[in-house]
Amino acid sequence: MKPIHIAFLMLLAFLSSCQNKEVQLPVIQIPGITEIQNHSSIWIFFKEQNGDTIAILNKANKILNTHWIFNIDKRLPMKKVAPCLIEMQHNRNKDSMHKKEGMLNYFSYADTAQNQISLTLFSQTNFVDKMPENKGPEFNDSCMTEIQILGDSIKIKNRYIALSELYSFLAEQVCDGTKTPSVRLTYPESLAFQYYLQARVYLSKNGISCDSTEYIFTVK
Repeated sequence: MKPIHIAFLMLLAFLSSCQNKEVQLPVIQIPGITEIQNHSSIWIFFKEQNGDTIAILNKANKILNTHWIFNIDKRLPMKKVAPCLIEMQHNRNKDSMHKKEGMLNYFSYADTAQNQISLTLFSQTNFVDKMPENKGPEFNDSCMTEIQILGDSIKIKNRYIALSELYSFLAEQVCDGTKTPSVRLTYPESLAFQYYLQARVYLSKNGISCDSTEYIFTVK
């Protein structure tokens, strides 16, 4: 396939022709990836039915030996998004004669810094819906710091800070005398995908290492 200029995705980001359903992408004021080659798209739509929110996964256009672009409605809660992502990661990882090494997954978003659609890498992620019983404040790892995504704010070491302050906060932490701590994400199951992706884009842009396991918890 030819390279895709992400501005072209603007035509697709709010409407999938195969199902004629609207997708409201997350809106984030951080520049991202604007061009990739050899791609296909996966859509996760938002639907309300009988007072419940439903995530509708459309994978009809995916091609296994391409990069995958996930276009996900920003209104969906993570408890609905995570099962779809788990399913697609399993699909990506299974053996197939059509599988091609080096193909990656990406999330798309409306990049208001560049006034176009941008991408951020969606690396292999293990979504866990139960917090570990023996979890300490830093997961027994002096270089791993837990952060909770709570909308526009972050909870870290019993403090609430703005997402934009996270890099400076971590820079003040000492890890093995030299390294800035990496983070492990936790968030309530009701967290909107908008805020989840906003945090991931921020972490990526600022070079903050993120653990491959994330914890989704239920607020009682």
